[in-house]
Amino acid sequence: MRDNWKIFKDSITLSECLAADIMHVANESIDKNGKFTIVLAGGKSFIDSYKILRDARSNWLKWHIYISDERCLPKNDRNRNDRKIYKVWLNNGKIPKKNINFICAELGINEAVKHYETILKNKDVFDLVLLGMGEDGHTASLFPNRTCSQNDSVVAEYNSPKSPKERISLSYSRLNKSRNVFKLVIGSSKSKALISWINGKDLPINRIYGKSEKVYICKNVLVENTQLKKK
Repeated sequence: MRDNWKIFKDSITLSECLAADIMHVANESIDKNGKFTIVLAGGKSFIDSYKILRDARSNWLKWHIYISDERCLPKNDRNRNDRKIYKVWLNNGKIPKKNINFICAELGINEAVKHYETILKNKDVFDLVLLGMGEDGHTASLFPNRTCSQNDSVVAEYNSPKSPKERISLSYSRLNKSRNVFKLVIGSSKSKALISWINGKDLPINRIYGKSEKVYICKNVLVENTQLKKK
């Protein structure tokens, strides 16, 4: 197993370690640069870590929050990524609202892409990007067998294999502009994709790595022929 791949006995242990590592990067970034920029991921896998961060201590005024992707649904729709993050963390957190930069998917896919491109214009390299992995190896709303522009920071997905069809995502090139990328793999349904990843198959999840990459894997993903060690 690669040194930057870690396996955890359960999702709670993994979430605690992930939250601690996020705080470490945040504190280092604030001490060095006076701010911390992080791209959050949607999905259930990150919920426990977000709850831990909600109750942690930090210089929250220095945190600047972005999001990897969003589903084109009405504002406050329960299936939007930002609604879940607000519910478990940001509504009860201490990060100023002006520092939270999410995708305004309610504008419609084309206008929302333009709006988020403007938000990201002239922004520096992210300090940290969080990514989950789907059953097909997708990450954010970047799916297999899709061609994405390398010149755009934000891309539109008009025919997602998962509902809803229309989604907005940061591009491979923009997500790769990060000092750290933390990838999270939880759930037995991800086993096949994980094996493909280990065997070197070209998947969206392994096209993003930033300057430094860590992979957090829950034991329940593993199958017998996975040559990995337990943390």
